[in-house]
Amino acid sequence: MINYAFALVVIVSLSLPYKIISQCSDAGVCTLGKPHTKHSKQNTSSITFGYVFGSSGKDNDINSALNDLTFSSLKLEADLDILKNTRLLMSVPYTFVNGPLGEVNGLGDLTIALTRSFVIEKSHTLSFTLGGKPRTGRVNSDDSLPQRYMPSLGTNDLLVGASYSYTNYNVAVAYQKPFGRSPNYITRLKRGDDLLLRAGYNQQFGKVNAKAEILTILRIQPSSVLADTIGGENFVEVDGSNEPQVNLLAAVNYLLSSNIAISGEAALPFLQRDYNYDGLKRSFSFSVSIAYLFNLK
Repeated sequence: MINYAFALVVIVSLSLPYKIISQCSDAGVCTLGKPHTKHSKQNTSSITFGYVFGSSGKDNDINSALNDLTFSSLKLEADLDILKNTRLLMSVPYTFVNGPLGEVNGLGDLTIALTRSFVIEKSHTLSFTLGGKPRTGRVNSDDSLPQRYMPSLGTNDLLVGASYSYTNYNVAVAYQKPFGRSPNYITRLKRGDDLLLRAGYNQQFGKVNAKAEILTILRIQPSSVLADTIGGENFVEVDGSNEPQVNLLAAVNYLLSSNIAISGEAALPFLQRDYNYDGLKRSFSFSVSIAYLFNLK
């Protein structure tokens, strides 16, 4: 019975196109703590190419009518089984941003993380992750557009996390620490730290692997932006910019062959953000990807 109920949750989540948020609209911390999908016993590493489309929505938030942005990203990711119980994740997007003030496109920020797992009595796994998100993308344009139009977040971030899995269940906690301010001309945004809590369940149905997770992102401190430059730079905290996010995420992965897998991912927001200074707000998006599977060992 639990398998049928779980499958129904996944199907419904992936079939509601007007309220989904693909992955989670975060600064990168959601890359940590994801349960690794074992496509096959032979091919344990993968290179994935994906496409993500999203919109910030036309609703007026703290940025008023200027919030109507669309985002398209081509994403390249490598998930490598480099040593026994040790994985290396590397990911980078190329993003196109379009909004009322203009258009910007360019390389986004690189994510790199190393995960070490410890198997306990075969069915229990404890994993620890250490990584970073260095600023590799654009933060300014010739038109001096604000931070929310930029492919890069403009900071160098530290990522740390820990996760526990037992058979089909997983829980995780992760933390993202940005250092400094974005050099964006308009906002000079300083984001608060992010704390991620996630819990999920996954199930194998033949060649199909499906999972559902609850993701909670807590912004620890309010963000601050440039207020004016009279007498030097003056910054002001953005009221409400440390509001939490809660998403129900669903994903389906299908193994086409021993070397090829395709997947789709979506999420239903329980809480939505009321501000968009950092460009991370999403009211609609979807993602699809294709992976090449191979063995490094």
